[in-house]
Amino acid sequence: MRNGVVAALLVVALLAGAGAGYLFGMSGSENKTSEGTTIPTSATTVTCVQTLSAPLYLIVKNDTGTPIPNQPLSIQAHLLEGFTYDSTAEKCEAILTAHLWMNYTGSDGKIELGMTGDTFNITTSYLGKTYQVNADAEGAESAECVTLSLPSGAVNTTFAGTFKYQC
Repeated sequence: MRNGVVAALLVVALLAGAGAGYLFGMSGSENKTSEGTTIPTSATTVTCVQTLSAPLYLIVKNDTGTPIPNQPLSIQAHLLEGFTYDSTAEKCEAILTAHLWMNYTGSDGKIELGMTGDTFNITTSYLGKTYQVNADAEGAESAECVTLSLPSGAVNTTFAGTFKYQC
């Protein structure tokens, strides 16, 4: 009975993790006593794995909807490098590394920035004003599309649709 409850809890945890875009798995060895209780013989190993990842795009347009090509961008990012398991909180924690670079939008006013789990702070200047966009790549099953309209500075975030990876 006890092993059945543990197995059921592990399945629930795995399904909950899959919905969040990552899984964690456990492995270890154990011995059974004559009374049927389980005694661990080694430490349990937990592995955190991201199950789905989709791109995040920034699209820069003017307020009438025309794409702005070659728009200079200063990009500060925390990119997902992997996961570690926090046994105290009993959950997977992201390992992020900081990066800073300059880039430009393409001829269609679009740039692909990163994947699920990355976070971005983008700064750009247009007609003498500076604009800042903060975006967390959260789309696990579809592309996340962040549109910046200039000069109004309006930001709109949409998702491309299930298993569509282009904006």
